[in-house]
Amino acid sequence: MDIVPLDCLQAGETGRIADIEGGAETVTRLAEIGLQNGALVRMVQPGSPCILALDNQRLSFRPEECTHVFVEVVPAGAITI
Repeated sequence: MDIVPLDCLQAGETGRIADIEGGAETVTRLAEIGLQNGALVRMVQPGSPCILALDNQRLSFRPEECTHVFVEVVPAGAITI
């Protein structure tokens, strides 16, 4: 499987979080909103702002935050969220 920065996902693509880089404060803040290793996210809208689906919520990120999150791309149809 390919591991890419979160902002490389296209609209509708799903990824499993593989790594989050950054300072402890940034990583902790992202974990508090559900972005943790193993979590599944679906790209709703790439770009600025980047909008993700995570569980039953939508999250909005600036592009520089997206580049700290790396995902393993999940093949289409393998998992739906």
